[in-house]
Amino acid sequence: MTLASFNEQRQSLNIATSYETSPTAVAREVIEQLGDERFAFIILYFSPSFTPNLLIRTLNEVYPELPIFGCSTAGEMTLDGITSDAVVALGFKATDFRVKELVFPNLDEFSISEGQSVVQATVDAFQETRDPSKPHCFALMLVDGLCYREEQLVSALSYGLRDIPLVGGSAGDGLNFKETSIISSGQVYKNAAVLLLVESRCPFHIFKCDSFEPTDLKFVVTKADPENRIVYELNAMPAATAYATALGVEEHELDQLCLATHPLCVCFGGDCYVRSIKDVGEDGSFGFYCAIDEGIVFTLSDITDMVGGVEKTLQIIRDTIGPPQIILGFDCVLRRMLSEINQSKGQISQLFKDNQVIGFNTYGEQVHAMHLNFTFSGIALGQ
Repeated sequence: MTLASFNEQRQSLNIATSYETSPTAVAREVIEQLGDERFAFIILYFSPSFTPNLLIRTLNEVYPELPIFGCSTAGEMTLDGITSDAVVALGFKATDFRVKELVFPNLDEFSISEGQSVVQATVDAFQETRDPSKPHCFALMLVDGLCYREEQLVSALSYGLRDIPLVGGSAGDGLNFKETSIISSGQVYKNAAVLLLVESRCPFHIFKCDSFEPTDLKFVVTKADPENRIVYELNAMPAATAYATALGVEEHELDQLCLATHPLCVCFGGDCYVRSIKDVGEDGSFGFYCAIDEGIVFTLSDITDMVGGVEKTLQIIRDTIGPPQIILGFDCVLRRMLSEINQSKGQISQLFKDNQVIGFNTYGEQVHAMHLNFTFSGIALGQ
């Protein structure tokens, strides 16, 4: 589907994608593809190799006083499917959307109680001026994927949002894990998060797709550094030793494929949530993408059919809201890595392309009050 036909059929958003490396060339392509529209706001997703400052300045010259938000990625999803080294821009038309933002600039000093209060006050003020022509409301969050504060943040914000559903993603840095970028109102931040309250004419459906099956094998975290998300011991053994023994492999065989195909999860309330292992330390410790603590019980799980899981999720979306205008997607970078290893990336990319999934590969996903790993999640906007 061409960009022109996409925008003719779905008038609430315009989409632009550029693979240029020059900021000037990227700006030219983005502006040309977004077109001469009155937007409520723009969201940018960009490769960490790209510096967004010049693009933001150029966009502000063309669209004066237009709020711009976004983040760096670990890969992008565009109208071409799953890509890399791209800049993606989403223009949300003012006829169909209204936005109010909150930025949290220094997450090392984030206070849960203050966060709850600020969000509650902002929500109250936002709802006092609701536009009857835009009856639907959701919250979208973009957060530094290296801040180690997602759990506290999403818990506080969800509480303050009350009945407004929340979805979001943790910004990436390719596979470098050094520094991510967050954009709020055209300013570039580090160690930050931005929360968008979005009022819309479009019905929506928030979704979460995972592809794993818990086994009967359990591990108790017996030694850990919760602040830095490091587990040193499982079942009173070095973490790597306990994990490798359970799988029947040698510790040196714990590569990315092994870790990705046998994730650890925590189960409560009838649901299970992956706590993905980021790396294996020289001392046999595990670094994690999500919060951990001593006493947590991990369940070993196995990966199931990722392609089938995406197909089922997309069908549920269509059954719920009809053919979507667009699906704002947050897909864990570990799922992308595994799809490349097991050669399912092409099939998943085609599904994303056929269903207008636009988004980025994350270091973590947020759905309602949960910070997750190894999911494809997001929000589908209906006609």
